[in-house]
Amino acid sequence: MNTFDGSTLAKLCGLACALTWLPIAAQTGIPADTWQFEITPYFWATAARADINTRFLGTRKLDVPFSKLASSLDFGAMGTIEARKGPWGALMDVQYVKLGTSKTSILAPLTNLNITYEQQIWTLGAFYRVSEAPVVVDVLGGARYIYAKTDVGVTSIFAPVGLSDADSKGWLDAVVGVRALYPLDDKWSLLGYADVGGGGSNLSWQVIAGANYRYSQGTTIKFGYRYFSFDRNNVTVTKASLGGPYVGVGFKF
Repeated sequence: MNTFDGSTLAKLCGLACALTWLPIAAQTGIPADTWQFEITPYFWATAARADINTRFLGTRKLDVPFSKLASSLDFGAMGTIEARKGPWGALMDVQYVKLGTSKTSILAPLTNLNITYEQQIWTLGAFYRVSEAPVVVDVLGGARYIYAKTDVGVTSIFAPVGLSDADSKGWLDAVVGVRALYPLDDKWSLLGYADVGGGGSNLSWQVIAGANYRYSQGTTIKFGYRYFSFDRNNVTVTKASLGGPYVGVGFKF
């Protein structure tokens, strides 16, 4: 049965509370009783690590450092949609990444170990604004769907047919979080975000630290660092983490 790690959860909740004191972005002068929408496509240049259980090789480690991302990334797509009216709002954040690595196996000379890893993260939540000034603070609750697919294979010049092991799983976590934004001036603001979840995972959590630059009334350039991690028991992918810089552009209407 999946259970929360009490001490880890307490630390993450403390981190989430601490982030409420980070600076937060000022809103445009749209009336509070009017729906406001923002679409933000972004690119997350993430390093990746995962522990993958296989039937014939035991536990294999996927390790894609940031320096090898360009050669290992097969495809990636990310974006956020947010809507707000008054203190209430909702958001959906979607991330998809597919990575592939190949390295010489320890099983035999001239033998390659090939690992393909796909991960989707869908976060859907509602938030409530608890503070407007001097720091704008939103608390969030919702759900996160995580999907992981692995394909591990061994090829060799000595064998016409290689070994392969593929698996895919999806699961749902309940999530709570906090977001804080603080204006430095009329253009620049700082962002802090943290959430923690569980249910399908023993524990999943995410932190973001970044900055926003308001290029125009309806366009904001966003960049910073993002880290996401989860762990589970008795499954193919028992642990995975993604972390690295991101950059995106938000369009308000």
